[in-house]
Amino acid sequence: MTGRVYIAVLVYIAWVVLYLVWDYSHEQDRIYQQINNTLISSALAAPLLLPDNFHHQGMKPDDIAPSEDLKNTLQLSQYAQSSNAAYIYTLIKQGDTVYFTSSSATEAEIKAGQELYSYFDTYNQADPRIDEVFADKTQLFLEITDEWGNFRSVFIPQKSPDGTLFITAADMEISQIESLLNQRLAKQIGLAAIFLLFLLPVMLTFSAAQRRWARNLEVSVRERTRELHASEKRLSSIIEHSPVGIFHYDQNAVITMINHRFEKVVGSTDKVLVGFNMLEKLIDKKLRGALQDALQGKVGRFEGPYVSVTGQRKIYLIAEFVPLRDAQGRINGGVGVFNDVTEQHTTTNTLNKLSMAVEQSPNVVVITDASGQIEYVNPRFTDITGYYPEEVIGKNPRLLNSGETATEIYSDLWKTLLSGQAWRGVFHNRKKNGELYWAEEVISPIMNTAGEITHFIALQEDITEVRRISDEINFQTTHDSLTGLLNRRQFENELTRIVEHAHKHHSHHVLCFIDIDQFKIVNDTCGHMAGDDLLRQIGNLIRDKLRSRDILARPGGDEFLMLLENASLAQGERVVQMVMNDLKQFRFQWEDHSFPVEISAGLTVIDQQTSSAIGAMQDVDTACYTAKDAGRNRFHIYNDNDEQQLIRKGYIQWASEIHRALDENSFRLYVQPIEPLQKQQNTSYEVLIRLLSESGDLVAPGAFLPAAERYNIASQIDRWVIQNTLQWMTKNIDQLRHVDSLAINLSGQSLGDDALLGYIIRSIEQGVVPPRMIKFEITETAAIANLKDAQIFIRSLKNLGCRFALDDFGSGLSSFAYLKNLPVDLLKIDGMFVRNIIADPIDEAMVRSINEVGHIMGMETIAEFVETDEIMERLQQLGVDYAQGYAISRPRPINSILNTATATAVAETSSELT
Repeated sequence: MTGRVYIAVLVYIAWVVLYLVWDYSHEQDRIYQQINNTLISSALAAPLLLPDNFHHQGMKPDDIAPSEDLKNTLQLSQYAQSSNAAYIYTLIKQGDTVYFTSSSATEAEIKAGQELYSYFDTYNQADPRIDEVFADKTQLFLEITDEWGNFRSVFIPQKSPDGTLFITAADMEISQIESLLNQRLAKQIGLAAIFLLFLLPVMLTFSAAQRRWARNLEVSVRERTRELHASEKRLSSIIEHSPVGIFHYDQNAVITMINHRFEKVVGSTDKVLVGFNMLEKLIDKKLRGALQDALQGKVGRFEGPYVSVTGQRKIYLIAEFVPLRDAQGRINGGVGVFNDVTEQHTTTNTLNKLSMAVEQSPNVVVITDASGQIEYVNPRFTDITGYYPEEVIGKNPRLLNSGETATEIYSDLWKTLLSGQAWRGVFHNRKKNGELYWAEEVISPIMNTAGEITHFIALQEDITEVRRISDEINFQTTHDSLTGLLNRRQFENELTRIVEHAHKHHSHHVLCFIDIDQFKIVNDTCGHMAGDDLLRQIGNLIRDKLRSRDILARPGGDEFLMLLENASLAQGERVVQMVMNDLKQFRFQWEDHSFPVEISAGLTVIDQQTSSAIGAMQDVDTACYTAKDAGRNRFHIYNDNDEQQLIRKGYIQWASEIHRALDENSFRLYVQPIEPLQKQQNTSYEVLIRLLSESGDLVAPGAFLPAAERYNIASQIDRWVIQNTLQWMTKNIDQLRHVDSLAINLSGQSLGDDALLGYIIRSIEQGVVPPRMIKFEITETAAIANLKDAQIFIRSLKNLGCRFALDDFGSGLSSFAYLKNLPVDLLKIDGMFVRNIIADPIDEAMVRSINEVGHIMGMETIAEFVETDEIMERLQQLGVDYAQGYAISRPRPINSILNTATATAVAETSSELT
């Protein structure tokens, strides 16, 4: 019995021991299973507690603010404390380095006030086996030791919506696990003792323990089931609401499950897609190749344009096929991710095109942030400024400021930009090498959806050359091209300003007109190049005597204008006298010629009494030519009471009236007949001119021609007469059969006008008027004064068939001496001899002599101022060929020739009939 009891006890003890060993082992497994479940659920909770798209491609340390990192830490810490996990955290790997992207903290760390920032902290003591998780993308439990202690940890690979691989992990301290196991072991030992000491109570206790264990297991299973259900629900929700298309396929590449986004991506429904065999039906070879890679155990990737088989939807697709394995490591299918990035791809292409356009733009492009710090410059910026991008990125565009741009421009710029509008303007900037350049810019603010300015973009064009050309054009329009001094127009603008200033402020100024004496000698002797050089030297000499605020101009010819601001008449006299004194020491040298240079000048005061700028110009011009008439090489001050100056001032007024008549075509053509005295032939006519005044009166040439000669506009009148006479003759050529010729007067200025000579030749050659019908009259005085030019002019037109008359012959002291050098056809005997031929035998002798000499030289003669029939009879007796004067006809409009021609034609017809 005892033995049996002993055996029974031994058996019982053995059973108790075996039971306790088994129970402890089973409990240990349960504890580890529970710990593993806790770790998994804690780790999987981490992505749900972090912001959406927290893990993404190209993560950088400065992606989130420290405050956001702290917020993430506290959320994870709160969950870790509730789940008994020591730490919950997430990891990424960039290169060979593992980084924390989030982590919880223990309650002690939080209370201790330690720095709780973990974003992009380096995991310095990372277990090498973690690299295997990144590489194999499979979940792994490890017991690790690092700077934070000894832990049992789970590492679960995850992918963010854009495909970024990260690990979510959870730790539980080994000491905590050992504590649980030790507690259980102690409990088991106690139970064993109780079993051994009190068999019955032990049995009862064991029975109670069994019931507790059963209840705990039931609770654990129920809790685990609930957690798994919640986890599955979360995972299902994540998949269903994922922004990318997700699907599962089996080992035969047949789709078994899809999410809603996948339907949208391919443009089909689950009824069509579930059961779809991709290997058989996919048309795109590259996409099918990526699938085949996955079926062979590799991650298959595809990117490019794609047309879905089921929905024929055209998209730009990024696809990834990830293989799944069973417990034996065999591939039993996989997960596919389809991401429709059509919009992003289109945007990227557009941005690439815009970027290329900006990079290749001929204009400078600069982008700054809201504070004005440069973020981008295109290559043209470097071409223009000399600064490379790395030299200006992060700096302010004011580094281009030259100090030449007005501060008001910058004030207007910022006022405009901060109002949300674009600003356009011009800067005078400085390049890296110090060179200044002009830049026309358009600067626009860039705003976000909230209407806040985030950036500024500037488009800049280098307009330096445009400004240079513009300045050059402006200079040319306001300055004399020969001397660089102001021209007449700009000087008159300045003079107008000074006159207005004198009227308003009762100020005094001096205006001076300077004319170079005998300038024509230099020009005729050495040519125009010498004359131009003389003008430049005189201009420089005068400029050296002026103050910086004084104004000097060359209005034309050999004339200069000088305006002394805020100066007295005495100061003006001193300046002119200094110029004259310097010229006494000056000799103009040109090749082997040397010339003394003298000037005549006129001065006038500009004050409150000055009528106008034009009036002041007339006064000073009058004063200058009064000085010339007084013997040259002197100056004269304008005086309202000087009779000679008043006459000259009248010339100026007539010159203005002539210009008006030329502009308004207010001249009128008149003619006076020249009748033959010795033989029957057609009548000739001298063409005369009248000026139609603004009041409607006809003014004879004697009133305005002296002014025309004085102000060098006589040749313009001659051109008008020639042009209008030839046009009239062309228009009426058929009615001029009974007209011998029309004689046109030429001034001495026209004889040296090559342009006028060319115009006459072209008009005759291209016209219908026979050259024999065109005569030109030149006064003896003008011909002698311009002998060389006259000879060229006469011969050129005589070669065409035109004829020439020498007007007012006999008025000069050496008329006969020059006559043989002038190839004219007719001599017009000066009227001062003709009008007294009856009463004065000397005048008769002069007429006889001129007539005889002319005939000897093969020239015909015309007597002017034939005012009576008695004079005409006497001229006929002397053998003079033609007569002109009031005894024949007074001057009358040119169209009267047509009436005479008609009457002559009628008379001839009647004569023939009778």
